[in-house]
Amino acid sequence: MSDQFAAIFRRRPNDGWFRAGRYDVTTTDIICTLSVFSMFLWGLAGDLWDYLVFAPFLVRDFEIWRVVTWPIATRPDLWALLGVVFFWLFGQQLEALFGRGKFVAWVLMLTITPAVILTFLGPLDNSIDFMGVFGLSNLFLGGIWVYAATYPGVKWFEIVPLWALAGVFTLLNLLQFTGTDQTGQVLFLLVSVGVALVAGRSLGLATGWPIPHIPLDSGPGSGRRRSKPAKKPKQARGAGSSGKRVVEGPWKSAPAPTPPPPPPSAADQAELDTLLDKIGAQGMDSLTKDEKQRLNDLSKRLRNR
Repeated sequence: MSDQFAAIFRRRPNDGWFRAGRYDVTTTDIICTLSVFSMFLWGLAGDLWDYLVFAPFLVRDFEIWRVVTWPIATRPDLWALLGVVFFWLFGQQLEALFGRGKFVAWVLMLTITPAVILTFLGPLDNSIDFMGVFGLSNLFLGGIWVYAATYPGVKWFEIVPLWALAGVFTLLNLLQFTGTDQTGQVLFLLVSVGVALVAGRSLGLATGWPIPHIPLDSGPGSGRRRSKPAKKPKQARGAGSSGKRVVEGPWKSAPAPTPPPPPPSAADQAELDTLLDKIGAQGMDSLTKDEKQRLNDLSKRLRNR
């Protein structure tokens, strides 16, 4: 496998939501853990597992939670387990590119938007209503499209562009659904791919293609309140003096306070994008030791902005 393609599946040092021992638990970890748990739920309490699956006609009957739970509804079979593993490997990379908060926003957009659209389209045509199991496949496919639109030059085995691979996966799914006359699932898949790209572009990725979007990425350093300048302490006057002598205190010999770190700038974002482009084109091993350290520093600074 080429270094360009292998770089997609290298785990990056993401900031987790909490720690389990020495391990930072990320959004990708939580999603995959819930998917594996649903496999056990399917075997031990199949009736409860059915409540996770997306079905537009049931959502219209006020089973609203199905709009959110459908990605983790996973049957216990080998291909589904491999899908969870691949999403875990690839999702860590995608989460590092987005940042912790933006990745959550992207996942929620990709999860909720197609489900809501199909719920409202169902009454227009009975063939649109369905009860299907997608698991993490739609999130994984949407992630590949976003990565391909961010780094159009990435190729598999130095031959097949990543966008072509994503297109083949999409086509195979469409052929499977059209062959069994599942109109609703065809629409759900197409809407999912579109939402993945638009949401990804809106949140700052997928910049390699002219994708329509809503600019949700406000840029580095935005939204910060300007700190008011500190007031100068009033000078105390000595008793009986004419006001020309300042009373000495413990602050005279105290060290100067450490200035706060500078906020991330547009130059930091541009430098980070340059390093990420180099990884996408040549692999992680192409970075020097100093560049790897700089990548780590910039990632932490921009994620904590």
